Amino acid sequence: MPIETMNVFPMIHSITIDKENDLVTELVQDINDAEGIRQNLLESVATVRMYERIKFYPLAPPTFIEDVMGSFAQMGLSRHITISDNTYHEINGYLGCTRVWELPLVLRDQVEKALVGYEVEYDSETWEILNITDTKE
Repeated sequence: MPIETMNVFPMIHSITIDKENDLVTELVQDINDAEGIRQNLLESVATVRMYERIKFYPLAPPTFIEDVMGSFAQMGLSRHITISDNTYHEINGYLGCTRVWELPLVLRDQVEKALVGYEVEYDSETWEILNITDTKE
């Protein structure tokens, strides 16, 4: 049983900014606890396995990282990937910005530092999720 670990950072749902003081006052991520991470990964694994059963992957077998994390999970494998996400975010207090990467660098840095991450331990052959812990820094 080859056990591997990875760090994941749930995608951003909303951000509140105090524009006068260049301060991020609130950051809400799409998933906010280890059980939510587990559920999202289990659903993503099930989706990839379903595609595998119906031969949606005719050329190469699916992989955990590329197919589960890259295509279906609501998480990034690094803080940078999560803040570079191209989906629309609810950004309050900074009109005209709908994505984190559109914010000024001082605010992007605050968002990046505020992200909560989780360490996921999994079996790379069976894709069983073994353990999830938050990585408070």
